[in-house]
Amino acid sequence: MPSDDLPAEVGRSVELFLSAVDELAPGLIAGFYLVGSIALEDFHSCGAGRGRLGTASDIDFVAVTERRPAAGSCEMAALAEAHARTVAAFPRPNFDGAVLTWTDLANGPYDCPDVPCAQESRFTPAGRSGLNPVMYCELAAHGIAVRGPQPTELELWADRNALREFTIDNLRTYWRPWWQRNRRTRPLPVAIGLSAWFPVWGVLGVSRLHHLLATGTMTSKTGAGRYARKTFEPRWHRIIDESLHLRTCGAEGQRGYRNPMARRRDTLAFVDNAIDAALALPGRF
Repeated sequence: MPSDDLPAEVGRSVELFLSAVDELAPGLIAGFYLVGSIALEDFHSCGAGRGRLGTASDIDFVAVTERRPAAGSCEMAALAEAHARTVAAFPRPNFDGAVLTWTDLANGPYDCPDVPCAQESRFTPAGRSGLNPVMYCELAAHGIAVRGPQPTELELWADRNALREFTIDNLRTYWRPWWQRNRRTRPLPVAIGLSAWFPVWGVLGVSRLHHLLATGTMTSKTGAGRYARKTFEPRWHRIIDESLHLRTCGAEGQRGYRNPMARRRDTLAFVDNAIDAALALPGRF
């Protein structure tokens, strides 16, 4: 897909990154794919809040090389410099992703060593950001090829049973502790809970996992909100609609809270309920 066909904010960052790498290390990037909200047709360049507590989308990518860049090599320096140029020119949206080899794509996340990657626009020569079944299965089912063969033409790991187990583990080891931590009445958890980011991350995030376990398919945050409204009892519609409104900058859902403390309370109650409901679902794939 040419960068001109992407959202403007995405196309400019992708074009700058690829042109910089091609200049500094010609031929290094053999494939470049977009995943995340862009691939799921749910990219929103605007959003409420700022920084880590902002609701705007990130640019999530998978870059592919023929061979793994060695630590301290000119190729690794080229990747770091290209990423630095990109985020310096366009600080938002975050430009996040991983640099893999074709072999890494075939072998899957659990057999992949640490790789060059970026999270929240911070580049590291060796990390594991994005190395999980979600990214691999998302790439296989929805990935957008900017450079290289289409995902359907690749030898690409996409173990759906591993995706299911990863999702269940994520509910138990990330989301349940997240709920427990944020229900505290200490100043920091309360401040985070009053942000617009809080219901978008919590309500729509857990709804995505419920959707995956219930249907065997992946969806976006907005898609998860639509699904949650059909799936969960009417008493939850107010917080779901609020989350959809915040996620889509008002294109969907509706505002229902004047009191952010009430919104925090309902977010935590929904997350608690949705985690239990998701973990109670029977295995389907």
